[in-house]
Amino acid sequence: MDTRERIVAECSQMLMSVGPASMTMDDVARACGISKRTLYETFPDKRTLIGECIHREHEAKNAQLKEIFSTSSNCFEAMFRVYQRARKMYEATSVAFINDIKRLYPDIFEKHVENEKNVITGIASVLRQAQEEGLVIKRINPEIAAFLFSQSMRALHENSNGAKYGFKEEDLFDHVFVSFLRGVATIKGIEMIEYLEQQQSQQQNQ
Repeated sequence: MDTRERIVAECSQMLMSVGPASMTMDDVARACGISKRTLYETFPDKRTLIGECIHREHEAKNAQLKEIFSTSSNCFEAMFRVYQRARKMYEATSVAFINDIKRLYPDIFEKHVENEKNVITGIASVLRQAQEEGLVIKRINPEIAAFLFSQSMRALHENSNGAKYGFKEEDLFDHVFVSFLRGVATIKGIEMIEYLEQQQSQQQNQ
């Protein structure tokens, strides 16, 4: 891994865990084992570095989603896999990350929002295909359903009230996801969900 790639990798991890406001260029240089001079020769300022990290994350996410959609045997399997990826992302991302980006780098935040819109569009497309396969109720609006699901996941991540009641965030995520799918599913779809849940449980117990 060359210097540029190492810087992006270390910075991306810091951004997700502490947020851009708490991350300094000194921290990045120290984590990479390089001098600040080398860091600034590679990235002229913190904004440019953060923008590159977020751009790389979006590219990686989009590539993973394409791979999931192209290799899943049915729409609900794709949804389960997309959800598992989203859950890992939320678990690794501090609330400070989004709040800081929105406050300090509004132009970068707008690009982040645009990418989120693409994800919602992708989920809506999967739901629409699931309707054609008889897995999702026809009267459901795929775009609205995808938007509500996405916003529910974000709201859970940004709200810490669940911990006050002794709930783990990952358990809340799982309940929202399964409740969402069951809420839009036909009888055939519910049978598919139960099958996928059973498969998932077996894999976790192995």
